[in-house]
Amino acid sequence: MSSRNSKPICNAVFVAGLTLAMATQASALSCLPMGPGDVYRIVSESEDPFVVIEGRVSFDEALLPRYSEAAPRATEQPTEIPAQVTGLMLGERIFDQSVDGQITLEVHCLGSWCGSLVSGTRYLFFARQTDERVVAVVEPCGGFFFAAEDGSAGDTVLQCHRGGVCPSQLPESLDGAVSPLADD
Repeated sequence: MSSRNSKPICNAVFVAGLTLAMATQASALSCLPMGPGDVYRIVSESEDPFVVIEGRVSFDEALLPRYSEAAPRATEQPTEIPAQVTGLMLGERIFDQSVDGQITLEVHCLGSWCGSLVSGTRYLFFARQTDERVVAVVEPCGGFFFAAEDGSAGDTVLQCHRGGVCPSQLPESLDGAVSPLADD
């Protein structure tokens, strides 16, 4: 699967999250409820090569960034964490390409909220592939990672990939509103 630059996609998610966070005085981060179909549509319209992997992700959780009032600017830049992934990558029609290797988790924070994963868990995720490495963005609102234990995220991606209905979890008023931002 080919896709564009994850930076515009990240920007779209961050802008949407920042807009929601600024629009409310709530004490918790409000996130757009993007599902695997929404992310599939965004990355499929992108120019950068993306891969879709369903597998177990293992890494040192102690390396995840944590916001601190004492050093609030410390989490402004993404944190890169080496990770091991074992699973299957999406091929032409199904998840049929074995994956067993290292990826880089690029963990972002938005204010005091930081992206997080649980090491050793199975995820379906979208990652940008370059000549040198595979980078998977971890955001406060989930974004590119979905629980894979029940198989529903993988089923949704396969449905989209095969040209079927690609369901959205965005509210109807926002469906399609994120994708154009990805082109900024």
